[in-house]
Order: sequence, then C-alpha cells, then structure tokens
Amino acid sequence: MSANGDAAATRPDHGPEAYAVYAAVLPRMWGNVSKDPLLLQQETDVSIECRSSGSQTNGEIGWEAVENSFKAENTRARLLRRMLPADIPYLLIPRAEIAADDARLALKYQGQTQRRPESIEYAAVSAVGFNATKTKAIVSVHLRSNGAVYWIEKRQGKWDPTPRDGCAWIA
Repeated sequence: MSANGDAAATRPDHGPEAYAVYAAVLPRMWGNVSKDPLLLQQETDVSIECRSSGSQTNGEIGWEAVENSFKAENTRARLLRRMLPADIPYLLIPRAEIAADDARLALKYQGQTQRRPESIEYAAVSAVGFNATKTKAIVSVHLRSNGAVYWIEKRQGKWDPTPRDGCAWIA
C-alpha cells in the first residue's frame, strides 16, 4: 500500500537484484532481535527516517545517481513478493495487519507510547535505489525499534552490507 493506504497506488516490486540487496541486510538485523521467522512488511516503507542530503557521498564518484534513484523509487510503496534469497524463514505480513494489531494494543495499553507488550516484531524495507550498473545501492531497513540506511556495494558478485557513516536510529 502507499503511505496513505491506497492499494491502487502500490507499485509492483523491482526485480531480483533488489531482493539480493534485502537478503544482504535483513538476516543480520533480524538475527539481533529474534530467532523466530522474519516477519517482513509486505509493502515497502516510504516513511524513511533519514534521507541523504549529499553528505554521505564525501565526494565519491557514482553515489549521486544512486541517491537520485533511491529518492525516485521511494515516492510510492511497492508490493513485495516471496523472492527473498535468504537462508532464514520469513513471512510477508500486510502493513494493515501490523496497524490493526498496533491499534488493538493501543486500546489495551493506553497511555503507553513506546513499544507495547505483545507488539509484533517485524522488519520493513524501502525500495532500493541503484546506479545504472547495479553495483551500488541504497536501502533503508527498520525494525519496530531501530533501523538504518545502508549504502552498499556489490563486490565479487555479493552485496557488502556494511552501513556507511550516517544514518541509523533507535526509537
């Protein structure tokens, strides 16, 4: 769904290379919070906590195009499919199901603004921005209580998930 919940505005995903990027970052983040199967929000997240202002590039050649692609790809949500090439079990969960559970828990635990007991732990990803050769990418990943924007490069055929200096957050 789109940020406003309009299913008609949701675009399909953008191919297997994006899933390879997701597979490079999701298992590491999920492994830090749960041993259960990954619950992955079915729609990409367009409400990214921090966006680049050009400061991430530090003069490095080739990142401006990736930033532009990232911004363009995240104007509307995309619908994910079960194509994640990862060794961890996972389920796609609609954003509406997460929101409904959050609403139920808000009534049960009134006045509590942080993570409520019984909250579903899940991960959400942005759409991926790539350079033209798909050797550089930017993706945002967040869990319920933290997240990061990854500026990653493909080295020897594999995506290096090392986050660059800059954007990470804890709620």
